[in-house]
Amino acid sequence: MDANKQKQILGCMNDVLCQNGFRSQMLEPKDGAPLMLRAESQRLGKIAKEATIECCFIPIALPDENNGLLQFFVTLFSDAPAQNKPLIKQTCEYCNDFSALGSFGYFEPAGQIYLKHNTLVDASLELEKVVTFVADNISLLIASATRFIDAFAAAGFSGMPLESLIEQELLPRM
Repeated sequence: MDANKQKQILGCMNDVLCQNGFRSQMLEPKDGAPLMLRAESQRLGKIAKEATIECCFIPIALPDENNGLLQFFVTLFSDAPAQNKPLIKQTCEYCNDFSALGSFGYFEPAGQIYLKHNTLVDASLELEKVVTFVADNISLLIASATRFIDAFAAAGFSGMPLESLIEQELLPRM
């Protein structure tokens, strides 16, 4: 997908997010990095934490020039204490069984709990359909983040084990 089409799609998404209460901005490419859309969500969960959503088209050659691989990266927390790493990883694995879209993970060097999703975007469709598709992806990612953010806070910062998270109904039962 050419750079102009990517910029058009992300620009429209920027407008949609701003209209829906997000603080959103386009970050121009620097030093070989791709164009990125960065948005901060409204406060999520009982802990009222803002999540950061970043999305960009991955610079990869695809068989069809109208397609692009769009990556979403939602940062739920940074600086989670290293001693809670096993609990965080266990919570991520458990939540991945319930997430409608994407997968949760833990980036240890930054103590970062995140939700990541990649999707193929067909830019040969009408722009309105593409933007609706991308907006639906963001809605599902925010729904997953909202559903589990309180559990991640309890596991990551309070050291609460998975069984307790389930007992306190912060996580669904299998």
